[in-house]
Amino acid sequence: MPARKTESRLPDGFTASDLGESAQAQENNAAIVSFIRSPLVMARPNTYVIFITDAAIAAATANYEWVFSENGAVTATQTTPAGEFTYTPQSLGALSISIKIKGADNADKATITLNQEVVTLNEELEALITSAVNNPGPGVGNVEVARELINDHNPYYQAVTLQDPEPGDGFKRFVFSMASEGILQRNAEQRKVLTDALAAALNNGSGDFATLAVEGAGICRIRLALAAMVVAGLPWTELPDAASARASADQQLREQLGTLDENKKIDLFNLVRFPKSNITLCGKILEALRNRYFAGANFNDVLTGMNGTRAHWINRHYKEGPLVTA
Repeated sequence: MPARKTESRLPDGFTASDLGESAQAQENNAAIVSFIRSPLVMARPNTYVIFITDAAIAAATANYEWVFSENGAVTATQTTPAGEFTYTPQSLGALSISIKIKGADNADKATITLNQEVVTLNEELEALITSAVNNPGPGVGNVEVARELINDHNPYYQAVTLQDPEPGDGFKRFVFSMASEGILQRNAEQRKVLTDALAAALNNGSGDFATLAVEGAGICRIRLALAAMVVAGLPWTELPDAASARASADQQLREQLGTLDENKKIDLFNLVRFPKSNITLCGKILEALRNRYFAGANFNDVLTGMNGTRAHWINRHYKEGPLVTA
């Protein structure tokens, strides 16, 4: 089968490395993107996606041959009809991923290799977890959420930056809180259910994209309509604050989302699909909301000033709106 629409283009204005750790095909017509950046953690699953950027190759693709090797020994081989695969490394050391994109005649259309490293769980976090178990008092919250944040996504939220830099770490702390809350509400398996459904709607019309967009997607649970207002040209639309009127207005907004050009919808999907770009986009949305509703306040003031009222409202705009304010 040809490459799926969702893997036949990179988001406009973005590179594969903007989505995650990446490597280009030898033929420079395809790229692999890893959800998690090396080093990976042993026994923690990671997802890889192949983008075919050459239209002729994408149309001629029949399947993908994956070969995973740990410390020089092949540990898994798999042929898939779609360019996505999840693998869980079992050994410390070197991990190599080799993919051949095959045509209907079984000829190699492209070859990609990505080399990564596998390490143990973050020692500092594990020491805190052990200490919390052995001693009374405050712990580390949800252990699995903490492990995912620290072991898998730490480089991403540490790297977020404001378009207009400001002193203090309030912005990073706000982004971290959104990622932490999102992971607490939906684990990786639950997040994948939604992204798979969105992909099916885009690739073969199996489901309605606008209806599925009612849920926040990816690690930071991003509302696709709000994301489209920030990065895809959807007109800024505020929803009623009253919940009784908001549902109907939100449905109309999502119907507008559904009328966007197909490529724009695919790009939005891929930006929320990958942890790195999802966290980066979360930061862009928070900055856009701050600039619109609390211009002039830096994020340290947003979090601490006025008893956190501004942070509360930005949080509501992010999750429910944007909302009409008096």
